[in-house]
Amino acid sequence: MVTVSGDKMAFATVTGEMMHIQPTDNSKDPLVDGVYGKTFRFYTDGDVDVQAGDRLRINSTSEEYTVVSGGVSRRTFGSFDYLIIVAEKTS
Repeated sequence: MVTVSGDKMAFATVTGEMMHIQPTDNSKDPLVDGVYGKTFRFYTDGDVDVQAGDRLRINSTSEEYTVVSGGVSRRTFGSFDYLIIVAEKTS
């Protein structure tokens, strides 16, 4: 979210990031208020700015995912930095 003016906020859009997605497991997990859903891990370059609450959308299928609180972790493999992002499928 970015401030437009005063108390008005709008979503900022970032386009064209390549990510690899995997389900965390085959079962559905309790998310909030008795709602069950699936959680997924996204793997991407370390220079992508992602924070808790951000929405990720797959352009080809229009599926949306919301990054969970504490769901972004930075990892290093040799000289290669990458992010692991945990997100819940929202639509």
